[in-house]
Amino acid sequence: MAEEDQTVLVRCADLARIEVPVSLAQRAARVAAALEAGERVVELPRGVSGKGLATAAAYYEARAEAEAWGVDGAEFDGEFVQGLTHDAAIDLIYAAHHLGDQALFNLFVGYKANHF
Repeated sequence: MAEEDQTVLVRCADLARIEVPVSLAQRAARVAAALEAGERVVELPRGVSGKGLATAAAYYEARAEAEAWGVDGAEFDGEFVQGLTHDAAIDLIYAAHHLGDQALFNLFVGYKANHF
């Protein structure tokens, strides 16, 4: 089975479970480390909700698709962040932190907090 066809199951403390393609999940340091250790299920700490994890997975998939169509990454990121509610943004920030995905976390660096 090709790596892009493989998935990793990521579970949150609120018992939410989301399967994410390995090729996308490896962006997250915590997931990449688990995969290197041979794990196919990654447990996340209490700070990550299922909603935050779902938003992160949606971002990974949408960004990969946008890049495949030649969309500018920075433009995509700006539109993605603008489309988030305040609560979704907070959930995504927690998820990015606990996943160890600095690029995902940096979507919010320098972004006006009053936007939400």
